[in-house]
Amino acid sequence: MRLTEVVTPQHAKDFIEVNIILNKNNPAWIRPLDKDINEVFSPKKNKAFRFGEATRWLLQDNNGRLIGRIAAFVNKKYKTKGDEVPVGGIGFFDCTDNQEAADILLMLQNTG
Repeated sequence: MRLTEVVTPQHAKDFIEVNIILNKNNPAWIRPLDKDINEVFSPKKNKAFRFGEATRWLLQDNNGRLIGRIAAFVNKKYKTKGDEVPVGGIGFFDCTDNQEAADILLMLQNTG
């Protein structure tokens, strides 16, 4: 499996595509608007970028198929008294039903 940071426009498209691939056969799934997803990661549109940053990753299987994604957010403004580390969270976690893939995304370990 290969973990890749989203750094190109194609990666950004693939980040959206993962959700489509994994949910296309789910009759209860409602596809989010691409525009809405892209705006989350746009410093011009998302005011949270004034104090923070976001990083996205894609996961591909050994055949190059997209099988997962995740985003991590850090906001430098959010600190509890005494904290010496950045505070943030994750989102946009999508993954095939594969524990190894989920572990890679959640621990951000590159195996390739």
